[in-house]
Amino acid sequence: MATIVGGVGMSHSSLVVAPSPEMWLAHDRIDRVNPHLRDKQGNPVTFAELQGIQGTNYARESSPEHLATQVRQTVDAVARLREAVAELRPDVIITFGDDQEEMHAPENSPALAVFYGETLTMGTSMRFVTYEEVLGDATPMRKGYAMDAPHRFPGHAPLARHLIESLVRQEFDVAAIADVPPDGQLGLGHSFGIMETQLMQSPGAIPQIPVLVNTYWPPNQLPVNRSYDLGLAVRRAVESFPQELRVVVVASGGLSHFTTDEILDRRVLEACRNHDAAALRGIEPQLLNGGNSEIRNWIATAAACRNLDVKWQEYIPVYRTVVGTGIGLAFSLWAE
Repeated sequence: MATIVGGVGMSHSSLVVAPSPEMWLAHDRIDRVNPHLRDKQGNPVTFAELQGIQGTNYARESSPEHLATQVRQTVDAVARLREAVAELRPDVIITFGDDQEEMHAPENSPALAVFYGETLTMGTSMRFVTYEEVLGDATPMRKGYAMDAPHRFPGHAPLARHLIESLVRQEFDVAAIADVPPDGQLGLGHSFGIMETQLMQSPGAIPQIPVLVNTYWPPNQLPVNRSYDLGLAVRRAVESFPQELRVVVVASGGLSHFTTDEILDRRVLEACRNHDAAALRGIEPQLLNGGNSEIRNWIATAAACRNLDVKWQEYIPVYRTVVGTGIGLAFSLWAE
């Protein structure tokens, strides 16, 4: 039978795919116009309102010198994960990731979907408008997400189809995606493209099965406890697949953003280390909106890897501005 031999948690921030101090500092201008900012209670907030609350509390953390150190930490953490995945020798990767209007739109946005085609086609429609307007060029991010062209990577149709059928039997309502439109724009998005460019030794080296979890968009975000149930169900599905396969499960995204919340992030990482299902199921839903919502992918992965140990974690709380906007970059490895 197939076996989950490892798990990975990896932030998919633009800071990961464009790791340079200059690019990180440029996010100051992006954060000032970001419509998705939240305070640490989960409430929508503007940059100006954060200024009124925080003042310049994060002046040291947002300095060029401090950010340059964190850039190096990020590059090292990604390289360490890439080496660990190679050592696990997976036959296939199952990635829990979210779609940000790269394939789905408000007119049709499922809570849960699985891609089961033989070939993954990347889209080019990610909303880089803010980056392009503010920075003038989003090419490094497009390439880092494999969204600069409709790249094609291998899927694993037999296991993906089995996964869909098993999840339906386990009472999950799953949208099944066999292909993408031929226009070269809509397609799989950054949650999955970053796995090809950053996690694998070379793009396309390992077949990937995308599990698209609606973390971001009301009104049908996957409930927090259901995210944990999803991870358990994926594990059962993998173990019921008759072919011998080595499977690595991946959480794409997170942790807190676009306002960095170290308390929430450390709470999530501790619960993952301790296999604390109650703590993961009990995270308040209002804290998992906006960028924080991608923590659901970590919850699912922790459940799927509940029989594996957390071998290491790297946490890098990034503050891109003096008011505390940024991201909790996190990297984790589960293994026997």
